[in-house]
Amino acid sequence: MPSTHPSPHHVHARPSPVRAAWLTGVGIVLIAFNLRLAISSASALLEQLRAQDGFGPVVASLVPTLPTLCFAAVGATSAMLARRVGTERAVLLALTALCAGLAVRAVPGAAALLTGTLLGAAGLALCNVLLPAVVRDRFPDRVARLTGVYTVAMALGSSVAAAAAVPVADLVGSPSLGLAAWTLPALLALAVWAARPRSPEPAAEARTPTERVSAWSMGRTRQGMLITAYFALQSLSSYAMIGWLPSVLSDQGLGSARAGTMLGLTLAVGIPATFALMPLTRGAGRLRAAFVLVGASLVAGCLGLALAPLAAPALWAVLAGVGLSAFPLVLAVITTGGRSAQETAALSTFAQSTGYLVASAGPLGIGLLRSATGRWDVPLAVLIALAVVQCLVGLALTARTTDRDSTVQGVRDDVHDMRDGKNGPDDQNGHGNQEGHDDRDDRVGSDRG
Repeated sequence: MPSTHPSPHHVHARPSPVRAAWLTGVGIVLIAFNLRLAISSASALLEQLRAQDGFGPVVASLVPTLPTLCFAAVGATSAMLARRVGTERAVLLALTALCAGLAVRAVPGAAALLTGTLLGAAGLALCNVLLPAVVRDRFPDRVARLTGVYTVAMALGSSVAAAAAVPVADLVGSPSLGLAAWTLPALLALAVWAARPRSPEPAAEARTPTERVSAWSMGRTRQGMLITAYFALQSLSSYAMIGWLPSVLSDQGLGSARAGTMLGLTLAVGIPATFALMPLTRGAGRLRAAFVLVGASLVAGCLGLALAPLAAPALWAVLAGVGLSAFPLVLAVITTGGRSAQETAALSTFAQSTGYLVASAGPLGIGLLRSATGRWDVPLAVLIALAVVQCLVGLALTARTTDRDSTVQGVRDDVHDMRDGKNGPDDQNGHGNQEGHDDRDDRVGSDRG
């Protein structure tokens, strides 16, 4: 008579891979929705917060500056955290920090505002760096598509928060409570991410501490440096344009409400632009064309703002919006930039921490230049020059990979050449230091032991 007792193999049913994939994908999109929401909502409520809490220009300047600086400083530690606890558990910790920081901002006062902003931005910084590694690890065949979707979700969250922050604050009767209300979508993302069934990949990742890839080893390659430079330039232009576009137009006589609408148009254009540009990330030739397109659009938008800002402000806003759509392009390059999630996280750490550090100088530098010259054409000329340099860096980034399916194969080759004892991209004849290669293998072997 057959036993009616369940087999030990069936006591703990394995989670459905389809359910796990869906929850992971939805979690990624929800996290992306929150990535800029905390920043844009604070910007929209900044004047109301100043009136309520009575803080001065120094604190007012720190509120938008802290997130970018945090992206650089905290993002640099993300690879170490991912090695210790696993990439996806690190994302869970980051979401917890984000929710705690947003909730702290419910308390009136400059101290709570800055503390909450710092804590929340730390969570955002970790998510910025770790999400590409999760996408690369969980959805290797859908990198471009999912990167496009979560980039759109990020733009949508930023736009929604900027437009709804003031009405929400009016509804709850306090700018501090209105700011803290944006904890709710962060809690939803945290709940979905925590509800995902545990899978063997993170455990395997945690059991393989020897597969350590330093951010420096990825960043000091030729391609790694080019990716970092491109990320830094597009970040600087984006934050400078987002920070000063309304002022550029209002200083020329455009009403403040319409100037704000033009900024909203610039951000909104990024959504269809992302969908249009993401197919161009498949292959170096098409990516090269995309780099030229966004660079030329940014140059044209800045030229229009400098020479005839009121002639066609909506056109300049649209062109600037297309020009600021370089982010999903370089993010797709980073996401496929390693042979493992560890390599991708290391490259993402180096590129984003360095890039955001440079970007933090954008809004401040453009504002100081405007104050020093009393004009906007000089700062816009600087942005035009930076857009040209950005385009040239993009061309250099794809120059060595014309005949390859993967645009970032050059990053992988450079890194593994260095690990094999070669001198890097200049060592084309294979005369690398074989002894160095053997020593490297011995060290890896001993680590694994």
